[in-house]
Amino acid sequence: MTPAENIMKNLRRQLTVMLIPHSDVKPIRLNFSVAFLVFLAVGWTSLTLWSGFIASRHVDYWRAKTDEQILRGKVWYFSQEVRKSREYLDRVKETEIALQNLLNMKTRKAIVESDRNGVGGPTKMDNREVASMLAGYHASTNLDEMNEQLLDVKKTGSDLVSNFKDISNYIHDQRQVFRATPLGWPTEGRLTSLFGRRHDPFQDVAGEFHNGLDIANGLGTPVRATADGIVHVASWQGGYGRLVIIDHPRGFKTFFGHNSELLVKPGDAVKRGQVIAYMGTSGHSTGYHLHYEVWQNGHPVNPMKFVKAQEE
Repeated sequence: MTPAENIMKNLRRQLTVMLIPHSDVKPIRLNFSVAFLVFLAVGWTSLTLWSGFIASRHVDYWRAKTDEQILRGKVWYFSQEVRKSREYLDRVKETEIALQNLLNMKTRKAIVESDRNGVGGPTKMDNREVASMLAGYHASTNLDEMNEQLLDVKKTGSDLVSNFKDISNYIHDQRQVFRATPLGWPTEGRLTSLFGRRHDPFQDVAGEFHNGLDIANGLGTPVRATADGIVHVASWQGGYGRLVIIDHPRGFKTFFGHNSELLVKPGDAVKRGQVIAYMGTSGHSTGYHLHYEVWQNGHPVNPMKFVKAQEE
């Protein structure tokens, strides 16, 4: 007998199962072949595997759907954060524009008129958001829109950083201009001679041109630098007597003549308000006073406008 015939013979064998109840009911007798038992086992196993496969498919589906909902929630959250960042940067930009106007405009009229030149407008993304709001629902934000928002925030932030660097440089430059520009009175006292044509105090001859201001006071009155700079001259210079000349950036020089004592030497760095000498009557002088000159780009200018600028 071949193996196949042997297998078929075994499958045709009959099996009997007796169910004997604990009562007067007759026993139940079930007859079936080995082939039927094998069929039931194979069918049960197939059904179990198929059910497990279907169940796993549903589990994967719901897991994927849950992950999608979580991802959508995260995208929405970060989208809201990006929008808040845009709103914050917009407020910073408003401050930056106002600061630029205050730095660049000198009069209230100029500031008011500058408002008429404003331009701008919403982006396409802003238009979509407003349209969704008017339609009564909140549009879901996808990754492309979120990326667009991030790029917009990045560009706006980069522009603001660049603009604030320009403002910082401008303020630094203006601070240097302010510190280098002669301002205020170089000493205390009364004006005895102004800038311009006058009578020669020694010969009483009209037509002499006076390059500065004469400020009279007592011997030893402190004389102060009117701007930051480097001492160029600190010595006796003929009719100027004991003279201090200070070089300032931006083409300015200041002269302080007729001093009784000098407190600085050439090469010294001085600050506005620093005492550099004491008043005297050295040189071509008729009494205790300071002769004060301001030169700009190689020419003497009227010091009064710098004194008045400090008072304003």
